[in-house]
Amino acid sequence: MSTMKLTYWGVRGSIAVPGQNTVRYGGNTSCLEVRAGDTRVIIDAGTGIRGLGSTIKSPEEIYLLFTHLHWDHIQGFPFFTPIYRPDFTIHIYSGHKADVSLEDVMKGQMQEPNFPVSLGGLPARMTYNEVHKGESIPLPGVLVKTTDLNHPNDAMGLRFEADGKSLVHISDHEHTPEHHPRIVEFCRGADLLSMDTMFTPGNYEAFRGWGHSHWLHACEIARDAGVKRLVLFHHDPNKTDSDLDAIRDEAASHFPNTVVAFEGLCIDL
Repeated sequence: MSTMKLTYWGVRGSIAVPGQNTVRYGGNTSCLEVRAGDTRVIIDAGTGIRGLGSTIKSPEEIYLLFTHLHWDHIQGFPFFTPIYRPDFTIHIYSGHKADVSLEDVMKGQMQEPNFPVSLGGLPARMTYNEVHKGESIPLPGVLVKTTDLNHPNDAMGLRFEADGKSLVHISDHEHTPEHHPRIVEFCRGADLLSMDTMFTPGNYEAFRGWGHSHWLHACEIARDAGVKRLVLFHHDPNKTDSDLDAIRDEAASHFPNTVVAFEGLCIDL
C-alpha cells in the first residue's frame, strides 16, 4: 500500500481551455488531490475540482489547501458538490493576508450578482485557517510544510511528508537566482516535485514579472535538490497537446525522470 497518492484533476493556469487541442492533457484549471491513508487533501479549487467532487460520495472531513487566491485557483469552489451537503466538514487553509481574510475572499466570489448561492448559505461545515509564512500544517497522517513563493499577491509552496515519503508542489512561482537556494532546500530529497512551468525558456523574457517559471527552472531545481521525479504543471492555456509533447521531450533531455501533468495522472509514492 502506498504512503501517498497524488492525482491531477486540473493542470492549466489562468483560464480553462476545453477543446480539440487540449484533449490529451486537459483544459481545467488547477486542482490536485493528495491521499495519505484516509486523509484527503485537495490543493486548489480551480475548475478541476468539479470532477473531483463528483467522485466523493461518503461523508468525510476534507482538507482544502489554497496555494493562493487568484481566480484560476478558486473558481471551481462553488461547483464542488460536498459543500452542498451538511454531512461534510471542509477545513480550508491559505496564506495569511493582513488586508483581507480568507473567508471574505471566498464570500466575494459567491456574492450577488456573481453567484446565486452565498457562502453563508452552504450546508457543509467549514473552517477557515490562515497560515503564516513557513508555518507547518499538521494533518491526520501527513505533515504539510510551507514556504512563500515569488508571485503577485503572494503564493504558498507545499511539502507533504508521510512515513518517510515526500512530495512538493510549487505553484505559482517565478524562479530567479536569489530564490534558488531557498527553494532547492525546500525541495531537498523529495520523491516528487510538481512545479509551475507556465513558460518556456524561449518566451519567459516577454513575461518576466508575471510570477511564473519555465521548464528549465524546474529541471535545475530538481537536479540541485536531488529530487527523484519531476512533474511539469500549470500549463499556459495557449499550449496545445502537441506543444506539451515537445516540452516533455525537451525537458526530459535535461532531467530524465520528467513527465508533463495531465488530467487523470495518478502517482503512487
